[in-house]
Amino acid sequence: MIERSDQEDDARRIRSRPRTIGEYFAAERPLLAPLPDEPFETGRLFTQRVDRYSQVSVRTNRYSVPVRLIGRTVRVMLHASELVVH
Repeated sequence: MIERSDQEDDARRIRSRPRTIGEYFAAERPLLAPLPDEPFETGRLFTQRVDRYSQVSVRTNRYSVPVRLIGRTVRVMLHASELVVH
């Protein structure tokens, strides 16, 4: 299903442009740089202070952390489906 959607999108034209999306990509492909060998971080990093309720606030949400961290500053890495506190 995904492959069929990709093929349909390759044949699509954006408004009145002279070439299809697939044709534009074929011209751009040799100019693309290779992906890096080493992994890279995709999350967003925050520095937060743990409040007296043993929580950190990230964006509009509050997250509980161990009580021993009250008053300390922690690093919080926010991913699409995970939050990691350092």
